Amino acid sequence: MLSCKQVATLASQYLDKDTGTLLTWKIRLHLMMCANCRRFVRHLKITRAVTKHIAINDNTVDTEAIWSRLQEKIQREKNKDNHNHNPENGR
Repeated sequence: MLSCKQVATLASQYLDKDTGTLLTWKIRLHLMMCANCRRFVRHLKITRAVTKHIAINDNTVDTEAIWSRLQEKIQREKNKDNHNHNPENGR
């Protein structure tokens, strides 16, 4: 099985779908068993989605707005994750 360090190293390639079939399945297996790596990959995916909307030629990047949007998305994901793992939800 892959280690957390290996999954972290491969996370960008995994999200880009640049891993072969066997490696993709090894990463997925690790993610099914490791909440920390799932969170890491989810946060990396969110960060990539937010930064995709930044204009490359724009010299006046509003980093505060980007940081705020990123924190909001992470908080929503965290709330969703907590809701899904709440024993009162029958899960």
